[in-house]
Amino acid sequence: MKKLLSDEAAKEIVYVNDCRELKGVQGLANKRLCIIKTNFKDINKIKKICKSYPNLEVWVACEEISRKNIITANMCGIKNVIQYPVKEEVINDLLNNTDLTRIKEKSYLNNKYNFEDLKNLKVMIVDDNPFNTELLEETLKPFDLNLTIFQKPKEAAKIIDSEKFDLFLLDIMMPELSGYELAEMIKKTRVNSTTPIVFVSALSDNENKLKSFELGSYIYIEKPFNINIIKTQISSLLREQKEKEKIAHLQDSYLAMVTHDMKGPVQAEISALKFLLDKDNFDKEQKEILYDMLSTSKYLQNLVSNIIQKFKTDNGSLVITKQSNSLKKLLTECCDEIKYMASERSLTLDVSYKTEYENILFDYEQLKRVIHNLLINALKYSYKNSKVYISAEDDGKNIIVYVKNSGDGISKEYQDNIFDKFITFSETQKSISCGLGLHIAKEIVTAHGGTIKFESIPKEYTQLTFTLPLE
Repeated sequence: MKKLLSDEAAKEIVYVNDCRELKGVQGLANKRLCIIKTNFKDINKIKKICKSYPNLEVWVACEEISRKNIITANMCGIKNVIQYPVKEEVINDLLNNTDLTRIKEKSYLNNKYNFEDLKNLKVMIVDDNPFNTELLEETLKPFDLNLTIFQKPKEAAKIIDSEKFDLFLLDIMMPELSGYELAEMIKKTRVNSTTPIVFVSALSDNENKLKSFELGSYIYIEKPFNINIIKTQISSLLREQKEKEKIAHLQDSYLAMVTHDMKGPVQAEISALKFLLDKDNFDKEQKEILYDMLSTSKYLQNLVSNIIQKFKTDNGSLVITKQSNSLKKLLTECCDEIKYMASERSLTLDVSYKTEYENILFDYEQLKRVIHNLLINALKYSYKNSKVYISAEDDGKNIIVYVKNSGDGISKEYQDNIFDKFITFSETQKSISCGLGLHIAKEIVTAHGGTIKFESIPKEYTQLTFTLPLE
């Protein structure tokens, strides 16, 4: 080892075959790095050296590298475990590694206080090798995270859509389900679709790295990994994610506040227009203008309502209060409220109620929002002079409601994302939309215990179908 060091490097790096040799080293506290050959029988002595020189980077070189040795070294404050005999390329990498100077100047990695902001963040580790999961668990111990560990990826897949996580650490090569497949499943979930994913793998080829980034991986960590580097990468990623969520929450709060302030004036405008229309002192053309204004105001009212509802849903304050209500009455009421919008586009509303169940359990106001959103979408995207069909039937277990219209529709490649937040096809459909209507409809229907699905054949028809359980 000493032969591999230049005279200049030897001034900053100390190598000894036995930790007792350090007694004769001058200015040890000012050295850049100390590498000690060990068989781990003298680990307690090395631990004392780490404590005595907290700013000194200490590595150990041993003939046998095992999980136990790595974990023991990490717990003693040793920064890295390398193979003995030490190879020349390791030394060359070391001499070119500017991170060592940074770590020497900022020895915060073992200071638990600096990780208080990460405490209790939820991280899932999935790796079929217990050696790797234990090593990652020990590496992340100073962060005081809430770790969920799986060695069977199929078991992990069962909870990815029911529990919100702040980070996923995934191995790639696993039996039954690969890390790539699990990542794709995570991206399709409702609660973790935006959660960062990091792949930790022994695969070092560029093809796998590129594939991981295509799947949205924030970092690609190669095994065996450097404990200090992985600590820094993960802590930085978690902090960055927390900051993004904080900013998003502030933006949502501001949007909700402004929207809420708009609610009163819009309602006042609708009431005023209704009051004027009840008077009999307007000619036909004037009334048509007032009806157009009323239709526009109601559309604006629906947009405002959707944004407020979105904020409530995201913050867990969506409350469903089921009572016995007439679905037939609700369908009729919704159609009456949009009939002026329909006449403006020369559309006909065709309503049919084909079930014997008159009253069922549902939240009247929330379900009204669902039907309103579906009908307004159907009116916006229908061909002029066509029909919009609204029908209800049952299969003995569920009430099934259909809303169908004729129009350009949505191509198949986009249909899987139709219920996502802020997904809108306003540009292609040449309309104004915030992309929340269908997302909110799905949230409300799901909260009722029902399902909703989308079907569209471009240039022919679009149909949205939702179910409500008969309780």
